[in-house]
Amino acid sequence: MAKYKDVSNWLREKIMDGTFAMNKKIPSENKLAEKFGYSRQTVRQAIGILVSEDLLVRAQGSGTYVSRHAAKIRQPATKRIGVVITCPDDYIFPGIIHGIEDVLSREHYTMTLGITHNRYTDEENALRQMIANGVDGLIVESTKSALPNANRLLYREIFDRGIPVVFLNGYYYGLKESYVTMDDIEAGKIAAKALVSRGHKNIGGIFKSDDIQGIKRYEGVQAFMRDKQLALAENSVFWYTTEDIPYLFTGDFDTVLLSRFSGITGLVCYNDQIAASLVRLFTRHALSVPEDISVVSFDDSSLADTVSCGLTSVVYPSVGIGHNAAEIILKKLSDPACGDCIIMAPKLNERGSIRDLTVIGAAADTSIL
Repeated sequence: MAKYKDVSNWLREKIMDGTFAMNKKIPSENKLAEKFGYSRQTVRQAIGILVSEDLLVRAQGSGTYVSRHAAKIRQPATKRIGVVITCPDDYIFPGIIHGIEDVLSREHYTMTLGITHNRYTDEENALRQMIANGVDGLIVESTKSALPNANRLLYREIFDRGIPVVFLNGYYYGLKESYVTMDDIEAGKIAAKALVSRGHKNIGGIFKSDDIQGIKRYEGVQAFMRDKQLALAENSVFWYTTEDIPYLFTGDFDTVLLSRFSGITGLVCYNDQIAASLVRLFTRHALSVPEDISVVSFDDSSLADTVSCGLTSVVYPSVGIGHNAAEIILKKLSDPACGDCIIMAPKLNERGSIRDLTVIGAAADTSIL
């Protein structure tokens, strides 16, 4: 084999596996000559081959870059779908994964799992590894979907490669891709209605600020309260981020949380994990649910039954979310123009965590402290 073909084949392989990504500069002629032990003329000839194939483009005075055309050359089908989620220990994900696997296995696809821990750097690493190893499509739970997307350019590269993407639970603004979510605004309205319909007027909440689900659930609560000519107690709304979770219920924040939620009779919690943790916090301070404060939550997970009274919780359709996401990604593989989006309707599972103030009169509308 001619020497220049050694170099051109190596460069082509690195471009195809994503080592040299779109618009990225490849090593200089001098460095490549040193790596292979060939002359610069041989290296220049190899690069010229790839320029003629429209895989590389020369920029005078700057260097040689991977072209946009290179990103559009697809690898052979792998029958693998990459699934990127934030946290495997979260109780909603077994249902999502089950729904995805059920659909993919019927069509003889396998699944490759990546974890982000809701961190942008982990998301980037997971996506790049999947691109390098080869996947036909991606199902991605958005990382910190309420915030500006730190991996926007990477997603553009993925789209330019022709790899279809379906987002879970949220989506990145400005990226017009398919997604599957629960209707979190409607879920917030349902949660607020569960409290208001039982006579609660002084209502607070605890919501997650870096994921779009938290913003939309808050929006739904606000909308329902306004419709009933009530006001959500602004001083009794607590916002937290992913990084706060390990410290929020260690005891150090008990005074802050109790102070924030004083003066309310009802509390809307971002999810069952937060609700169950708050119930334990209240118990440590001789407060009981629902006698002293009523609680409504989201997800209807197994945690809802660990609370002595049982948490009233909006059902998160985890299996359906996964099932629909897998159906859409397969559809996009056969029809790249497919832009299907699904917003699933929520419903409420009522248990015993809401005190009915309508049967004991307005005089019972007292605070927890």
